[in-house]
Amino acid sequence: MGTEYTWAFDRSFLVFLAIAFVSLTIATKLKSMIPMPLIYGILFAIGFGTGILPTDMLLSANMIAVGTIAFNVLVIHSGTMINFKMLKARKKEAFLCIAASLALVVIVGFGLTPILGKGLAFLSPGSVIGGGASCAIASRWVLDKNPAISVFPWLVFMFQGLFSVPVVTWALKRESRALSAEFRARSQGSQEKESGNAAGNGASPMNGAPGMTKPDVPGMGQNPNAQQGGKVPFCERIPAKYKNTAYYLGIIMIVTVINNLLHGTVLAGMNINPNITALLFGCILGSLGLMDKAPLFKADSYGLLLMGLMGLMANTIARCPWQGLVSFLPPLLLVFVVSTVVLVICGIVGAKICGFRAEKGIALTMNCMMGFPVNDMLTNNAAAIGESEAEKGYIKSQIGPVLGMGTMLISNAVSVLIVSLMVIFV
Repeated sequence: MGTEYTWAFDRSFLVFLAIAFVSLTIATKLKSMIPMPLIYGILFAIGFGTGILPTDMLLSANMIAVGTIAFNVLVIHSGTMINFKMLKARKKEAFLCIAASLALVVIVGFGLTPILGKGLAFLSPGSVIGGGASCAIASRWVLDKNPAISVFPWLVFMFQGLFSVPVVTWALKRESRALSAEFRARSQGSQEKESGNAAGNGASPMNGAPGMTKPDVPGMGQNPNAQQGGKVPFCERIPAKYKNTAYYLGIIMIVTVINNLLHGTVLAGMNINPNITALLFGCILGSLGLMDKAPLFKADSYGLLLMGLMGLMANTIARCPWQGLVSFLPPLLLVFVVSTVVLVICGIVGAKICGFRAEKGIALTMNCMMGFPVNDMLTNNAAAIGESEAEKGYIKSQIGPVLGMGTMLISNAVSVLIVSLMVIFV
């Protein structure tokens, strides 16, 4: 006899997809000023609170199973995305992001402990600067120890964009104006210089036109599959025709099995969070070329796995009465107000130390609270002030890689490490 659910699978899954679709559509229409996770969470909270949605709906839709798969593979996937060449090329930006993250740990994690209690305070820093994977780790890890607060990391995930998007939008608008002025000044200077050269030696003013020079991008013009010495990484030697969804997921699960075996034998009793070693495995194997970078993107399964994480989030909300959700709003507000102030101050001070505009520093540190794909959308919006495609491309080339580096380093790596370390002591 199978488990009897309130709704059948097809109905549960359809309603789940409908809520996810409506949430994403509304967020897109509002340009993420109200973030998708917040809309999604509110719809589910209302549905569960009023009894319109059965609390076993996510179990019936099998999204808990999908979320469990996602929980086991996303950390390794994130580890493979760490790009040391990019970090080396943008050392100042990387330093600022890490410094801001550590400041959050000290001021929010330890500083707010007397007010919020160790449980909520320790869960906050990594969740604030993390994505769905980090919040899932925090929620699942405390489920057995203190189930009453397991919903708090997901509430943090819901409200991240509400505080970060307006600040990053403001900072990028100012930064893009400065970049636009730089581009136009350089373009005018180049045109004047070319006109002088043309008058003096008959050279064509079209030679070396502004915006036609090769950008100084790390790794540009190099074979992306080549390592030092011209060696092709091991993972690239496997013919592409064999690299299907089963291959990519299978490789990640092999690493997952090895990681779990280590924690059941050699690392047993050492109280090391398995997510830390999973992240390190992904980072090392990806850097050595033994594993493909960002394997879930290539496996055509990333979107479904993210939906699985959202299923875990909704299921956690289903287990918490609406009164409990409301009771978390004051500490949630305190965490975000303090976190926003800390990140903005770090951005201003760090920009002065590193030698770039304060707006760039603020966008960089507050981006740690937001991440991809919202930052990509905001970058495009900021670049829209350009009068030409070359000008828009210049603005994007200055903003996009910086925010992408922050997402790769903080949301995909540092937040996982912070969460994995701090939940041990909750």
